[in-house]
Amino acid sequence: MQLRLCRRWENVSDMRELQYADAGMDMKKYMLCLIKKIPLVLAAAALGAFLGALVYILVRTVPESEREYRAFSKIYLDFAADETGEVYQEYNGYTWNDLMVTDPIMNLTMENLPADYSREEVTAATEATILSDLRLLTVTITTHNGERTDAILGATKQALEAYGEQAKEFIQIQTIQTTQAKLVVADSRMIQAVLVGVLIGLAVSLLVVNLYYVMDDRILVCSDVRKVTDTSFMGYSTTEDFLQKDYDHNMEYLKQKRGNIVICDVKQKEVLSGEKLEEMRRADGVVVTVAYGKIHGTYLAYVIEQLHTQDCHICGVAVRDADEKFLRSYYGRMIVRA
Repeated sequence: MQLRLCRRWENVSDMRELQYADAGMDMKKYMLCLIKKIPLVLAAAALGAFLGALVYILVRTVPESEREYRAFSKIYLDFAADETGEVYQEYNGYTWNDLMVTDPIMNLTMENLPADYSREEVTAATEATILSDLRLLTVTITTHNGERTDAILGATKQALEAYGEQAKEFIQIQTIQTTQAKLVVADSRMIQAVLVGVLIGLAVSLLVVNLYYVMDDRILVCSDVRKVTDTSFMGYSTTEDFLQKDYDHNMEYLKQKRGNIVICDVKQKEVLSGEKLEEMRRADGVVVTVAYGKIHGTYLAYVIEQLHTQDCHICGVAVRDADEKFLRSYYGRMIVRA
């Protein structure tokens, strides 16, 4: 007989564990809890925007030694006629890019520069291009120093003008436009960086909140109790009048039906005393109460198992100190009983 009872109890225990493991998420409770975390999610989005802007500034800021300064000149090429009466059409963008860094133009350029300028530096800094008009040459100088950029550009202009007087292919070479060296600034992507930071902040915060609530099994509402036990839910013990009345009515009915009822206030990781266990064994029934949002379902299941082992007859479970505002939102409109 005892063996059958033990097997029966093991089957009941297995069914409860299976019920708890297979219980789905209470989406209404989840959404109400999530709404409470909106300020946290927004704060995470703001933090993400700040970090995105900060990272962008740090990445985009170039050390002084690596900053580039650029200036350019527009040079007009007045070609002379050749033996056939045509202008020298062989001068193109590719040819000029070569001519600028080779003799005789480079020699003329170096003569106009101080001794601390090297041919390698001038060669690396110089770029000559011709777009649609073969008579309009654009010379661009790029270095890591504004003064040196202006100096090389000035020397290059003088060299080209002198070259125009020497070369038979030209009547004259003259400068028609010159700019001062300016810092090369990359296109700003600050808005994109901030938006990416906001999206990352939102995604991470929502992921963390979701993981938290998926793992959170604290007892808040009746459905949380149902995941743990099939014992009757006695209601909510709270300062809200209509909720307290439901709880009082259920307790009054249970006492009339059962007789001596003992209240067992469960606290997280608090061991019940031997005297309390003895009182509950002698009673006609036990009502287990858990503090709202402070007791985990897994722990409540453990306590209930221990009470069954102690031959305590559990008649119901109630939630004490409940959040009335949350319950009103969760259950919707409630009728106050007279």
